Parts: sequence; C-alpha cells; structure tokens
Amino acid sequence: MTFGRSLLALIALVLLVQLASADNARAQRARADGYAEGEDVRLYFVQQGEGPLILFLHGAPDSWALYEPLLAEFARDHLAVAPNLRGFPPSDAPDRVDAYAMRYLLGDVHRLLRHFGKQDCVLVGNDWGGYVAWIFASAYPKQVRRLVVLNAPHPAIHLREVRTNRAQNGASQYERAYHDAPALFPAWYNYYRADPIKVPESIEAATTMIQPDLAAHFLAGLATPPATTSLRVTVPTLVIWGMPDPALLPGQLDGLALYASDLRVVRIDDAGHYPMRSHFEIVRRSIRELLR
Repeated sequence: MTFGRSLLALIALVLLVQLASADNARAQRARADGYAEGEDVRLYFVQQGEGPLILFLHGAPDSWALYEPLLAEFARDHLAVAPNLRGFPPSDAPDRVDAYAMRYLLGDVHRLLRHFGKQDCVLVGNDWGGYVAWIFASAYPKQVRRLVVLNAPHPAIHLREVRTNRAQNGASQYERAYHDAPALFPAWYNYYRADPIKVPESIEAATTMIQPDLAAHFLAGLATPPATTSLRVTVPTLVIWGMPDPALLPGQLDGLALYASDLRVVRIDDAGHYPMRSHFEIVRRSIRELLR
C-alpha cells in the first residue's frame, strides 16, 4: 500500500511538472513584437501573454529587454507589454528637443493603451520610465490600477533634492553634461534637455535659479485632459528602491508619502539602480503581493 501511494504521488508530481512546463512553453510561444502609433512616432514593443494589461516602461539608456524576465513571469496571467520608448530604436527617435516634452511621453502611454484595446493597466517604470509613470498615474488615476516604481524619482521630490541636498546635487551633476553635449549626441539626451528640472551647479547656485512650475510644464496642452494637476498619486503604489543607487540617493524617498497616499516602499540594501536584475525574486514577489 505504501509503495502504491508513493507511486501515485510520483505520477501526480510528474504530471504537475509537465503541466507547468506546458504552460510556460505556451507563454513563451505567445511572445510577439510589433509597432504601435504613439504621439507622432512609432513605438516598438514586445508583448507576451493574455489578460489585463501590465505595461513596463524602461529608462535611459535601456530598452524593453530590461524587463524580459518580468514579462515571462507576468505573462502567466496578464498581457505583459514592454515598449522601447521614443528615442530608443527601433522606436522612432525624433531629433527635436520638444518632441520629448512630457505631454508627448504621456500621450505615448495613452496610445499604447488604445493599441491594445485596454482602458487601464498596471504601470511599471524604472528610471525615466518610472518618472513618466509617476506623472501619468497622478494625472490619469482611472487608467492605472496599480503603480510600480523601481528607482525612479517623483519629480517634486527630485526637484527638492537636487536643489537642497548636497549629496544628491553632486550625484546628479552628470545630467548637466547632457545639456552641453556636442552635436550627434544620442536622441535620448533630449529627455533631460526637455525636462523642466535643471540640476544647479551647486546648492548655492540653486538660490539664483527660477523654481519651475512642474504641473504647468508637464500637464499643459495635453490631448487627454488630466483628472488632476496635483502630481499626487492616489492609486495603490509600490516603490522598490535599491538603496546604494549612485545616481538616485535614499533622500528621494523622504516625504514620498505626501505624493502617494496608498504607498508601500520596499528598500533593498544591496541593490543598485536595477533591482529587477539583481533581486528578481524580491521584485517579483513584491509586485505579486500588490496585485492580490
């Protein structure tokens, strides 16, 4: 009898492994790529799976491939999509600085939702993708079911930090080089050039600079009127932060709850700018918990 039960248990285990492998194979076969029409640009994307939309936005100088393991994971029960943002081939890369103004970046997200026939999404972003995601989720809460941000500053916090935090001001000095770069610079430099936040040469120099009205810069002239211009996010939000990130320091988390009313922060002490690469399991599990 014991042998019989053991044999049945072994058979059941083999069947479960085979079913899991078949599910994974189907998800892998479902991966496809294509182009969506953005705001006056074509956006390349990779998609996998079926179901509610989860949209992954990368930063500079990355691509959709940053999220390849997460695409496979969330394709199990979602339509997982990762585009190359404008400026990152094979997506179109306009030369004009103003083509990277926030109104166009937000418009690209709207166009991606329409391309896939979805009213809303789970929005995930790192670096510039997270920066855009913060603003999109604040302006269009009905289009974002959940927000996930991985080492990407909220613009209001970032403005404060580069002007008042000497360490963050020093860590952000690299951005100044993008404004002074000679001709033939990569198109994605224009993200920094179009951004209203300019890193001062020093904390002392910040006192002589005009304070930009972020909402006016980001949300004026939008094709889809925003629900609010507060830059405050009301949807459930998960922030995953690699604490030793050399470019975005832990001060970016200070006061963040003022701009996200339903916030959970996961700090990873030994991760850098890309926690999805170095700590995939923590990231995967944290997002799964948010989606419950």
